[in-house]
Amino acid sequence: MAEASKARVSERKRMSPVWIVPAVALLLGAWMFVDAYLSQGPEVEITFPTASGLEPGKTKVKVLDVEVGKVQSVTLGEDLKSVVATARLDKEAEPLLREDTQFWVVTARFGAQGISGFSTILSGGYIQLAPGQAPGERRSFVGLPEPPVTPAGTPGLKVELVGDEAGSISAGDPVLHKGYPVGRIESAKLDVATETMRYAVFIEAEYEQLVTSSTRFWNASGFTFNATADGIQLEAGSIMTLLAGGVSFGEPSGVRPGEEIVDGTSFKLYPDYPSVNREPYREVVEYVLRFDQSIRGLTEGAPVEYRGIPVGRVEDILIEDLS
Repeated sequence: MAEASKARVSERKRMSPVWIVPAVALLLGAWMFVDAYLSQGPEVEITFPTASGLEPGKTKVKVLDVEVGKVQSVTLGEDLKSVVATARLDKEAEPLLREDTQFWVVTARFGAQGISGFSTILSGGYIQLAPGQAPGERRSFVGLPEPPVTPAGTPGLKVELVGDEAGSISAGDPVLHKGYPVGRIESAKLDVATETMRYAVFIEAEYEQLVTSSTRFWNASGFTFNATADGIQLEAGSIMTLLAGGVSFGEPSGVRPGEEIVDGTSFKLYPDYPSVNREPYREVVEYVLRFDQSIRGLTEGAPVEYRGIPVGRVEDILIEDLS
């Protein structure tokens, strides 16, 4: 009888306990890396005129005084005339990055409206984020050189004023109705083509119904001096407008509120309130009068009266070609 074959006995190889700890550490590290990558917020690039107030790793990005990110790097722009600040934001801040989102650097500023950003003297400057309302998303922005007078998305009415001279009106000045501030001047610029001053005006939402098609705007800054047949008239604005300038609006005497207007409506800016009452109506008819005799004493701006009631004014005085 053949001898029975012997069974082979082999030892099963086992992983040494020495490798368990490194393997767990590797898996844990990989999980933490993936989790950090998935949970990190968006990266944005903001172009500023200068790097003043910006420090990589220190300068914070805030919304409503709550930190939502931090500047990672500051580099020269491609045009070599600006700087690009790259900031990493929290993931919760991603919905705030819209087409019209605004960024600006908050530092201590001194102006006609007082001191702003005073707290940054000790804590340092930071980047303020004003959430946008536009539907499209964005990751690259151009920072504002100065804080906006009205943050993007603020409800209200925007109109344009056109005046002959700048006077003492500037961005940030109040817009008043019956002496009460209801808005502000957002910007002031000279239109070179027409040689006129154009002002962007913002009226707060709760007061926008006060501006109608018959509304007039006038410069309320400083004093108004008028010498008339009734004597000398001296008018002064409120303390606010005397110190900081401003614009007032309302209807001319005897004129009722007009129809509702839309954003972007343009209005003439009158130099003072008496000028408003000299032109109570928008629709006018122009006449040309010829005189054979001397018109000594007649000047531009002189009133045209009917039975003692002003119905117009002299716009221009010319002499005809005598050749």
